[in-house]
Amino acid sequence: MMFKAYVFDLDGTIIDSIKMISSCFNDELKKISIKPLEENLFNYFVGDGPKVLVDKAFEYIANRDNTNYDKVKLTRLKDDFLKNYLESYNNVDDNYSTLYPGIKESLEYLKRNNKKLAICTNKPLKATKNVLKINFGENYFDYVIGLEDETKKKPDPYMMNRIMKELNLKCKDIAYFGDTSTDMLTAKNVNVYAVGVLWGFREKEELIEFGADKIISDPLDIMKI
Repeated sequence: MMFKAYVFDLDGTIIDSIKMISSCFNDELKKISIKPLEENLFNYFVGDGPKVLVDKAFEYIANRDNTNYDKVKLTRLKDDFLKNYLESYNNVDDNYSTLYPGIKESLEYLKRNNKKLAICTNKPLKATKNVLKINFGENYFDYVIGLEDETKKKPDPYMMNRIMKELNLKCKDIAYFGDTSTDMLTAKNVNVYAVGVLWGFREKEELIEFGADKIISDPLDIMKI
């Protein structure tokens, strides 16, 4: 085990959260009389923060429903929806999200070997802390950073630089794990070892295209890196 620290994306890497995200999102759609979206679509809508999620979803909805919103009305609709969705999502009891099988075993192994563990996610920070508390209890990870500012979201290096500063790490000390192109670009932008995981939301081809140094298909393989 050549790395001092193991940094993980959250949704699609540590937790399977699509059911929770889609359920909360569709509840808000119902409130404004828009037909719900199929759960599998969220695999491709998530990963770049809630604003992009809303943008992608409403682009799909406009095509599906053949809706011609004018630009001002659409912007207002999406802004209001994002505000309401975040309010709901950040405060909901997350009864759907679950750890991927083997994740806890691998993380416990890393902790026993005195490795630093961190979370780096475009999930809103409040929701991030809520789901981590439910699944791991308090203070399990050495550092957790989530989305607080859309201008500093992954793949911008801001979050990873914060982790390195807070944990006193160099690039060569870190293996970064994620399931999307955004994650691979995040790792590349700070020159850390990029591990693409296949149990998440995207395909192997995407991870390779965007620079994965290694691809793994089982959470237990984390212990081998």
